[in-house]
Amino acid sequence: MKISILGTGKMGSTVGRQLAGAGYEVVFGSRDPETQRGKYAKESRIMVKNYAEAAREGDVTIIAVPWAHTLDLIKRIRAELDGKVIVDLTNPLAADISHLVVGGANSAAEQVAEALSGSMVVKAFNGITADNFQTPRFSGDIAQVLYCGDERSAKKIVKELIEACGYDGVDCGALTNARYLEGMAMLWLQLAFWEDWGGNFSFRVVHRNPQTHMAYLP
Repeated sequence: MKISILGTGKMGSTVGRQLAGAGYEVVFGSRDPETQRGKYAKESRIMVKNYAEAAREGDVTIIAVPWAHTLDLIKRIRAELDGKVIVDLTNPLAADISHLVVGGANSAAEQVAEALSGSMVVKAFNGITADNFQTPRFSGDIAQVLYCGDERSAKKIVKELIEACGYDGVDCGALTNARYLEGMAMLWLQLAFWEDWGGNFSFRVVHRNPQTHMAYLP
């Protein structure tokens, strides 16, 4: 499976390297591929192309550009993304990261799905920071990546990618629940920076009776 990642920023780059290390072919999409290629010159499983080329080649596409540019970009290359599994890891943050600019009865992931109506969108990877992503264990436990989406087949693929990165994937239901996953990311930022917790923590779902919970999973 070939994974395209739109964006070569800190989070996109970190996820891409983790997936390449797990054996996936990764194609980064960049607005300036010539400049970016040097960063990955020694990594045999990674290529860098322009956004449209990367999206065309990927079996799965991960959106990792800042939210302010996301909708314009995906609308521009919609034809290359049509019918594919799309992983939205964006958080719709204000420029000063003090609040979300999308929320309440909507989410970034739902807006992505509306713009790419022929694709299967899954929200994932938006609650773990790039600084922590390469070390999935927190206090001896494997950290969780919470994800949600409307297509079971797409969620199965995304769960495989999550596990390939070393994390436990937790299915959080329908894509509308991205509203709350994005809100959790905002809470993480508030605790990390405004409440001075620092960045070395993660949220976790804990079940009183795991076996009973497993019986209700799809």
